[in-house]
Order: sequence, then structure tokens, then C-alpha cells
Amino acid sequence: MSDQLAIFGGKKTVTETAPVWPRFSDEDIDAATWALNEARTKRDFISASFGGEGLEAFEGDFAKFLGAEHVVSVNSGCAAIHVALMAAGVKGGDEVIVSPYTWGQTVSPILQANAIPVFADIEPDTFNLDPASIEANVTLHTKAIVVVHLFGGPARMDAIMEVAERHNLMVIEDCAQADGASYKGKRVGSWGHLGAFSIGNGKNLAAGDGGMVTTNDKRLWEMALLFGHHPSRQGRQLEDPELREYIDSCCYTYRMHPISSVIARSQLKHLDEWNSERRRNADYLSEKLSEIPGVAPPDVAEGGEHVYHMYPMTYEPEEMDGLSREVYVKALAEEGVGVSAYVKEPIYLRRRYQEREYFSGNGLPWSLGKREVKYAAGDCPVAERRCAEQEMNLGSTAWYEDCTELMDQIATAFRKVAENVGTLKEREGELSQEN
Repeated sequence: MSDQLAIFGGKKTVTETAPVWPRFSDEDIDAATWALNEARTKRDFISASFGGEGLEAFEGDFAKFLGAEHVVSVNSGCAAIHVALMAAGVKGGDEVIVSPYTWGQTVSPILQANAIPVFADIEPDTFNLDPASIEANVTLHTKAIVVVHLFGGPARMDAIMEVAERHNLMVIEDCAQADGASYKGKRVGSWGHLGAFSIGNGKNLAAGDGGMVTTNDKRLWEMALLFGHHPSRQGRQLEDPELREYIDSCCYTYRMHPISSVIARSQLKHLDEWNSERRRNADYLSEKLSEIPGVAPPDVAEGGEHVYHMYPMTYEPEEMDGLSREVYVKALAEEGVGVSAYVKEPIYLRRRYQEREYFSGNGLPWSLGKREVKYAAGDCPVAERRCAEQEMNLGSTAWYEDCTELMDQIATAFRKVAENVGTLKEREGELSQEN
């Protein structure tokens, strides 16, 4: 007879806690203190209007880390995507292919650029864009593809780039959850024409608010500077005479704060080490969960190196006598495992997209389209099924240290729930009604 579930009065399984994240070492604090002291006499350590030593040192180090030619810092991952779209030449009414299974800020910059999102389906294993579905959604009006490396797992970039090259499309990688991830030996953010990163709270590189636009193309880099930075920096760094004609104070204020860049530079040299430990813990947990019915651990694209910003799983109700996901998750929560849904509803089925009501009003940007783009149930069946029946997520992981004991307890909790599925089924109606 298995142990009684905590939801029925038994002992809670998970008592270990993850390390605190974000973390700031003495080294990081010393770097920030140094920058503040420098700001007594150097304005570019307190304002990024002119670029300057602190900001540009981080941009250079991140470019070297990534294996990219150019980096432009901005104030968030969302801003990075918006700047990248503008630099890529996306105009009002253009169509941009994107995933419906992601955080909303992968998609909202498309609307901010007055372009129209077209949703392609995801792969059931990686949860990232399916190259075949991308191809099926290309039209004469498609300008770009925004590829998200969701949860820190790389998309199949070789196949996606092949589709893009066949149709002459720009590719922007949303790497906000994938700082340091790679695919087939190449860092994400260096596969596409442009990459967009985040160092916001909770990210694998978490140094305060900020983001980066990455590219191997100098003109795209200058375009990103033109769209996202102060004219003082533009005037100092832009070389293209055509672009220099557009230097003006009528611009987006998307600058990263120099203190964030100094902290990020201090942390960057530890990122691979932290990601390696996250991966070790996640792989250990995956091995344990693979032996337990009802849950499938995350998959990784062949040749991919996941960095587990989050740890996604797939619920398999057919292995749990049809037990509802709601009750399954409640039982896990009582055992101390905080599992939740992440996307919950494909983006195109949400109210803004169904009503064509974004912040600009008047049906924008859809009213600018060259054809009517419709969003309906059934458009992306893999994403829809995952949202409705399968998605579970352990949330942002802070597994940058040895968390073996915590992983063991989490796996024990899943096994305990699986072994008590009969009791849960008997009381499913009662548990479903409880708030």
C-alpha cells in the first residue's frame, strides 16, 4: 500500500527548496559599486544616452560569448524583438509567422510594428515552431519569421533557416528564455538574421531589466542602433551615410541602464557553468520521471543543448485512468510540487486576437493587411491540444547548484500521486469542486 497523499492528510513529500534566484555574488555587487563610483565623474555609467564604456564592454563580451559580430543592448527582451523587427524591414501590414505557444511578448512586438501575426503550429516534442507548418503558412505577404526557443530549448534552426532561405524571409530568434542555449554546436541567437535576448528577473542571466539584439550583419546592427538608441550614440557610431540622414530625437527610448550591463558582464562568465548545472539537475529529474506513468519529461531537439529556464512536462491522462489534469495538479501541489500551465490558451484564441483589438484601436494592425487573416479553433491542433490537456510546467528553475535531493523529492511526489490514482479517481468529483 502506498503512502497516503498529502491532499488526503498524508505527509508532504517535498521539503527541500531551490536556491535563491536571481543571485548576486560579492563580485557582482563590487562591479555595480565600481560603476556607481565611476558615475561620479563619467556620465555614461549612469545614463546610456551616449553608449559608453560600461554598456559597450558588455555588448562586446556578449557578442564574443555568442559568436556573433554585433550586439545592441536594449531595455527588455520585448524591446529587442521590436527593434529586430524594425531593423529587418518589417512594415505595417506585413505578415510575420510566429508560434501560438509562447509568452505573449513574443507576439506583441509584431503588433507594435503594425505587422500581422500569422500562427504556425508547434512540434509535440520540443514545443517550438514546426518547420513544415511554417512553410504551409507562407504567403506572398510574409516578411519574417519569429522563432522562440521556449523554456530554454532550441528550435530546429537548420530546417527553419532552409524554409526562410527558400522564401527569402528574415528570421528573428526570440532567445529571452534561452541565454546560452545552442543547437548543433552553434549558440541560439546566431542562427537567424537577428536574435533577441533578455536579462530580466528570473532569466538564466538575470541582472535587472535589459535585453540584447544580436546580428552578424553590420547594416542590421546600425538599423537597430537607429531604432532603439539616443541620437547622441547614433551620431557617434552610425557610419552608413543613408542611415545618418535619419538621426533624430524622434526615436524609441529602449536603452539598457549601464548598471544592469555592468552586472550582466560580471555574471556572463559564469553562465555556461550555471547552465551546465541546471542541465545536470534537469537530466537527472527527467531520468527519474521517465519511469513514472502519467508524466513525460521534456524532449530536446537532436543536437540541441537545453538550458532549462523552465522545466516543461506533458501530462498523459490515458496513463492515469483519465484523471483530470486539474485534480492531478492539485494533488502534486499538496505534495509540494508547484506545477502550473504556462501558455494556457493559444495566443490566437485570446480576446485581443479574436476581436482585433490592440492598443492602437481602429482594427490596427489587421486593417493594414493585404488579405484577411483569420484566427480560429483548429488552426494549430498540436498547440491547442497541449494547452487544453497536456501542458505542465515547474516554472522558472533555479537549479544552478547541486539539487539532487530536491530532484529526488519531486520525482517521489510524482510517483506517489501515480500510485494513488485509484483514490484520486474515486474522489475526483469532490476534488474538482474545491477551490
